[in-house]
Amino acid sequence: MTDRVKDFFEAEATTFDAIYTGAKGRFARWLDRKFRRDMSERFDEAMRACGDVAGAAILDVGCGSGRYSIALAERGGRVTGVDTAGRMLDIARRLAAERGCGDRCRFIAGDFLAIPLGGGHDVTLAVGFFDYTADPRPYLRRMADAAAAGGRLIATFPRLWTWRAPVRKARLALRGCPVRFYSRGAVDRALLETGWGPVRLSRVGKLHFAVAEKK
Repeated sequence: MTDRVKDFFEAEATTFDAIYTGAKGRFARWLDRKFRRDMSERFDEAMRACGDVAGAAILDVGCGSGRYSIALAERGGRVTGVDTAGRMLDIARRLAAERGCGDRCRFIAGDFLAIPLGGGHDVTLAVGFFDYTADPRPYLRRMADAAAAGGRLIATFPRLWTWRAPVRKARLALRGCPVRFYSRGAVDRALLETGWGPVRLSRVGKLHFAVAEKK
C-alpha cells in the first residue's frame, strides 16, 4: 500500500467514518445511500460470515476507524486491527473506549507487510483493503502465515466490470489515490496461490465477497 493511499485516508479519516454514523449533511447522506450501499451490505455480510467469535483471535487488516474490529470485540473476540493511517486509528481507539471494549482491541499503525505480527488468528478480515493494493498476493501470503490452522479469511475485492469502476477510478485519481478492480478469476487465483482454499465467492453489490480457509 503506497504513501498516496495513506495520505488520502489520513485526510479523509473523519469524513470516511461519517459514512457509518450519518453525521453529514442531507445531500451527502443521500449520496452515501445511493452510491455507497455496498458498505452497509458488506458489513452485514462480514458479520454473518464471522459467526460466533467469542474468544477468537481476530486480525482486521486495513481496519480504518475500527467499525468491524469493535463490532467483533463486542461479540467477545480479541481483535488486532492494522492500518497505515494514524488518524483512522485515533478514531478506532476512541470508539473502542467509548463502547467499553478497548481491552479487547489492539490497534497497530504501520505497513502490514513490515510490522511484527504474531500468528494463530482464527479469523482474518480484509474488507475494503484490496481496493488499494497493486498486488494482493504478498498480503494474502502474510495473512495465511498469521492464521491458525483452519483459520478463516473474509475479504472483499471491487468487481472489474461494473459501471461504477471507471467512475470511482477517475474520482480517486483526482485525489491522487490509486484503486484496483478484480475479475472473479483473478480473485480465485490469488487466494488459491497464497495458501487459501477452498474459496467461496459471492457478489455483494459491486464487490466480490470471498470466504476461504487456510490450507
